[in-house]
Amino acid sequence: MSLLLLLPLAWLALVAGALLWHRRGLMALWREPLLGHPVLIIESDDWGAGPVEPQVLALNRLVDLLTRYRDRAGRHPVMTLALVLAVPDGPAIRREGRYRRLTLEDPVFAPLRAAIERGRRAGVFALQLHGLEHYWPPALMASRDPEVQSWLEADTPPATERLPAHLQSRWTDATQLPSRPLADAAIESAVREEVALFERLFGERPRVAVPPTFVWDERVEAAWARAGVEVVVTPGLRSRCRNATGLPDCDSGPIVNGQAGPGVRYIVRDDYFEPERGHRAAQGLAALQRKWAQRRPCLLETHRSNFIGETATAEQALAALGDLIEQALRRYPDLRFMDTATLASAYRSANPVTADLATHWRAWRARVRERRGFMRCAKLAGLGWLFNPRPVPAGGPAVHPA
Repeated sequence: MSLLLLLPLAWLALVAGALLWHRRGLMALWREPLLGHPVLIIESDDWGAGPVEPQVLALNRLVDLLTRYRDRAGRHPVMTLALVLAVPDGPAIRREGRYRRLTLEDPVFAPLRAAIERGRRAGVFALQLHGLEHYWPPALMASRDPEVQSWLEADTPPATERLPAHLQSRWTDATQLPSRPLADAAIESAVREEVALFERLFGERPRVAVPPTFVWDERVEAAWARAGVEVVVTPGLRSRCRNATGLPDCDSGPIVNGQAGPGVRYIVRDDYFEPERGHRAAQGLAALQRKWAQRRPCLLETHRSNFIGETATAEQALAALGDLIEQALRRYPDLRFMDTATLASAYRSANPVTADLATHWRAWRARVRERRGFMRCAKLAGLGWLFNPRPVPAGGPAVHPA
C-alpha cells in the first residue's frame, strides 16, 4: 500500500478514534440545554457560624451594594450564601474532652441571623446548605496537630479558613491521607442532622447543597435527596477523596448543567471571583463572556474571606463586585439575575434541544474548546480550526429562566 494511501487512512483513524474515545463527553455537551440570555449568579461560600461582628458588617454592606442594581426584569443581583451551621464549642470541648458544637441557633449568632434575613427579605441573598460543619468532626478530634487542637478549643467561634485544607472537607475521613470513605450510616445521620437544623433556622429545607471543598460522593447526594435537597453545585466533576498529598482526587465526570444525579440535579460552578487574590471586574466579565458564548450561566465562586478581611481589602472587594455588576449590565442589557435553585428549575423543565441548529453548533464548539483532551487530538489531526472562537450573536430560542 502506497504512502499516499496510508496517510489519509491514518488521519481518518485518528479522527475516528478521537471521536469514539470522547463520544460520551461530546454528546453530553450537545445535549446540555442552551440559555436564551446571559445569566450571572454570585455564589459565596463559608458564611454562617464563626466570627460574628465582621460577618454582620460585611453582609449588611453587601445588601446595601446589591440592592442598588436591577436587571431588565427588575430583579436585584443575587448572592447565594453557602451556610455553615456550626463551629466547635471550645470551652465545652476543654471541659468534657469530647466534641461539642455551637450552632447558629445560639444567641451569640442572633445579629448574624438578622443580617442574613435582611438580605433574604431584600431578595439579594439566597440560602444554600454548605454543611453542619465545614469539616468532619471525628477527623479533627483525632488530629495530633497542636494547631488543630488549639483551634478546636478556642474561646470564641473560630474561622474554618484557618484549618489545614484537607481537614476542611466534610464528606471524607481525612484523619490520615489518603482519606477514607465515611460509613453509610454516618453519612445518613449527618445529612439528616444538618438538614433539620437548616429547616429550624430558616423555616424551610435547603433546596441547594454545596459540598465543602467539592469533595463528596454519590451516597451523600442520595442522602441529601432523601432529605429534600434538589440541587448540587459542582465544579464540573465529583472528587470522592483526598489523595496522599491532601489534594482532592478520585474524580468522576465530567458533569454538565442540568444533568440528573441520584435524586438531584447538578449546576456547574467553575469560574472564580476572588478580589483578595487580585480579581477585578475584568476577570468576572471575561468569565461571563466565555459562558455566554457557550450559552451557559456564569456562576462566580467567591468566599466570605474577601469581604471580612482588613477594612481596605474588604472595601476593594465590594468595589470590585460593584464594578463587575455595573459593567455586566452595561455590556449585556439582557442580563438576568436569579438564584441557583431557580436556574435548576429552568433546566429541569427544558427540552434538551432548544435552539436553532446554527446557534446550537456555535455554542457546542465553544464548549468543546474547554475539553483539553479532545482538543489535543483535534489539533493533532489538523481540525483545531473547526473550533476557533467566533462571535456569538444575541438572541435565539433556548432555555428562558424567568
